[in-house]
Amino acid sequence: MYLVHVSLQAPAGPAELPDDARELLLAAAEEGIEHVSVHAGAVPHPVLGVFVLADRLEDAEQRAQTFCRRAVAVSPGLTGWRVQCGQVPLVAAFHERLPADPGPAGRNGPGTIPST
Repeated sequence: MYLVHVSLQAPAGPAELPDDARELLLAAAEEGIEHVSVHAGAVPHPVLGVFVLADRLEDAEQRAQTFCRRAVAVSPGLTGWRVQCGQVPLVAAFHERLPADPGPAGRNGPGTIPST
């Protein structure tokens, strides 16, 4: 599962996402879209957090963008809004804070856990 941040461009003039934006988006959800969160106060543009099931990062980004474009197009409450971009956020800051010496084998160090 991937978290894709999709940035929205407001229609011309001052505009705010409707209070029910999340429900409008979820009503248009398709297979592979697991969850949507709305960050209406994000600067400079509102951001949607779309949790997507996909095998590859590129597929997740494409699926999230396609879903959001379609949802915005069919939802009367989102008329005029446009998808700017959709990308998986970088988490480099988290990894930079990990200790250089990971300690014993386990979740954050080399070991038998497949993700390490």
